[in-house]
Amino acid sequence: MRKVMYLEFERCIGCRACQAACRECGGHDAKERNYVEYVDFFENRQTYPMLCMQCKDPACAKVCPANAIQITEEGVVLSAMEDKCIGCRNCTFGCPFGIPKFDFEENKMYKCDMCYDRTKHEIAPMCASVCPSDAIRFIDHDEMMELRRRRTQMNLIEGKKPSENDKWEYVPEFFGVYSD
Repeated sequence: MRKVMYLEFERCIGCRACQAACRECGGHDAKERNYVEYVDFFENRQTYPMLCMQCKDPACAKVCPANAIQITEEGVVLSAMEDKCIGCRNCTFGCPFGIPKFDFEENKMYKCDMCYDRTKHEIAPMCASVCPSDAIRFIDHDEMMELRRRRTQMNLIEGKKPSENDKWEYVPEFFGVYSD
C-alpha cells in the first residue's frame, strides 16, 4: 500500500493549523516548513496550503553543488544535510515552487520533507494529521485516484469542459504530493 499527500486547495480555510503542527514536528527546530498562501490577497481571502511537491526529478537537488539534498529510496526529497550544505542557496532559486527556505542565522536550507520520520511508517505528516478541512490528506494512492476520478466527473457534470488551460485537468507528476 502506497500513501501519498493529497491537496485540495479550495478546502483550505486559512487556519494555519498545518503550520503550527509543522513547527511542533520533531527535528524541525520550531521552524515551519510549509506555508499558507493567499490566492490573491487584494481580491479575496482565499488561501491554499503550500508544501514541498516532492518532485520525481527535483530541481533543488539537481542544482545543489554539494549534493546536500538527498532523496530516500521511497522518493522523498529531504532537507539539505547540515554537514554538506555550503549555503549557496541554489536550491531556493532552482525550485519552481519556491519551497526551500534559507536560514541566514544558521546558514542552512530547510524545507518540507513530508515528516519522513513519520511517513516512512505510514503515519500521516503533522500537517495532514491536524488539517480540520481535509485540504491536506495522507491517503492511499488508490483512494487518491478515485477522488480525482470523481472530481473530474463532477466538473464535467457541472458543465466544465476540459481544455488546455483547466488546472483540474492537468496534474504534474510528483512522487508523493498530488493536488487538484
